[in-house]
Amino acid sequence: MRTTHVAIGGLPDYFLSWKDVIAMTGKSEMTIRRAIERNDFPAPVKLFGNKSRAVGFRSADYYLWSEGRWNLSGDK
Repeated sequence: MRTTHVAIGGLPDYFLSWKDVIAMTGKSEMTIRRAIERNDFPAPVKLFGNKSRAVGFRSADYYLWSEGRWNLSGDK
């Protein structure tokens, strides 16, 4: 992973793959997808516009979620 610049509160701004998120949470992809549907987990974002199916999770959102400080409204 490559850090591009610093974002929210000094957290590095880069993207995590599904494989990264599954490894870091210890949860299955289906469990994470259900949490996203319930707005209990940050949703992935499209990486290359509408021409690609590639998605990634914002690392800053993941780290805030892991500390219990992430919320859907963006008030961090």
